[in-house]
Amino acid sequence: MPFVTLATLAEVPPGKSKQVKIEGHVLAVFNVGGTCYVLDDYCPHKGAPLSQGPVAGTDVLCPWHLARFDLVTGRHLTPPAKRGVRSYPVQVVGEEIQVELR
Repeated sequence: MPFVTLATLAEVPPGKSKQVKIEGHVLAVFNVGGTCYVLDDYCPHKGAPLSQGPVAGTDVLCPWHLARFDLVTGRHLTPPAKRGVRSYPVQVVGEEIQVELR
């Protein structure tokens, strides 16, 4: 499947995140020190938007109940979440942040 543009680096500068709705997906885009990551934007515990959670290294915390997720893999690292979220292949082309939706 081809990559599609989600946002620009100006919209998601280093240290920031953003929710993007595209092709039936609700995604969280994170820029950590110039490296971008994309996850489904919900915590499987109670549905909180992960894009609003604080980031520490390559982990994001659920803003509601502090479950921790790996930005690289989407794997859950701490309760109360019992499973992870989908992570997506991402690339930066020029100023565009692009994702492969599979």
